[in-house]
Amino acid sequence: MGEAGGHEATDEGGRPLEFFNTDIGGGFGARYADTGEPRDGHACVIRGVLCRADEGRFGGIVIEVVDEMS
Repeated sequence: MGEAGGHEATDEGGRPLEFFNTDIGGGFGARYADTGEPRDGHACVIRGVLCRADEGRFGGIVIEVVDEMS
């Protein structure tokens, strides 16, 4: 999501987030889209829904809805 998703992902306070792979082999990175400063964490909000962003199994970034029951 992030750049390709038009910054729909935000932090809990509404600041836009970008997610990315840290290198060609994968790895997870997050930063604030408005300043480029690093963001430590995986939690995000998309359209009012709490989600978690992480590295995909074969690369890329995967965003999943947080299951509040677990």
